[in-house]
Amino acid sequence: MKKHILLLLLCAIPILSYAQNDNPDCLEKTFKFFTVFDGFYVKDYCNYSEFGSYDFIVDRGARSIKKEGVYREVWFNKKEDNTRKVSGLQILQNHANAIKAAGGEVLKESDGSVFKTTYNGKELWIYVNANTNSTDLDNYGIISIEVDVMKQEVSALDIKESIASQGKIALYGILFDTGKSDIKPESEKAISSIATYLKENPGLNVYIVGHTDNVGSYDMNQKLSKSRGESVKNYLVTKYNILATRLTGDGVGPVCPVTTNETEEGKALNRRVEIVKK
Repeated sequence: MKKHILLLLLCAIPILSYAQNDNPDCLEKTFKFFTVFDGFYVKDYCNYSEFGSYDFIVDRGARSIKKEGVYREVWFNKKEDNTRKVSGLQILQNHANAIKAAGGEVLKESDGSVFKTTYNGKELWIYVNANTNSTDLDNYGIISIEVDVMKQEVSALDIKESIASQGKIALYGILFDTGKSDIKPESEKAISSIATYLKENPGLNVYIVGHTDNVGSYDMNQKLSKSRGESVKNYLVTKYNILATRLTGDGVGPVCPVTTNETEEGKALNRRVEIVKK
């Protein structure tokens, strides 16, 4: 029975048939976010863990961003009968184009080899390990971490790293009752992390943006999301003495979902508060 290969990019890049010498065990265990580059095959080495970590190098090696979650690593070798000379830069650019076509982006602080996207309601961080100095590459690797974006406990450092790399962070630890904008007591930890981050970065101004699922009317969700953004702003001002001029509370209702609203899990992922750098 043919194995089901999970692909995001059915229309973005051509589907390539897998060579006979692909390692079937690695094909089964690894995350097939990209198709195999033409003229290469999946080699014997691969790694999978339900929970692992990886340090994604940024700022020209000056620092790294550590991510934890589902860990996948797969390596690809050039076929012996492949006479093409494929550069490391070509491999990297091919994957960059593919991830952008799937709605992802290159991490701004990276050298172009680290990518981030959202897939099935999870953050997916990807490192394409290809020697860009090589004009005839014989192997390359893809390492990925799937992060649960519904993580409730977010530190000031998490906020700092996400805003530094993406200009925003989605928070799921700020909770409201259905149809209301009153902040529930269990939201305290998430809001205190925002306050800590803002106090550590006094020159930074942010938008606080509410997001909803698509249950109810469009106008109702627009109004509710903005009210929730303003509630978080007011909380930061009154309890943590953050200057009101640094904050703008707003909302976009259901128009910026991270995933489908067809399932309860998807709706939960779409209900969030985002901190966005101005």
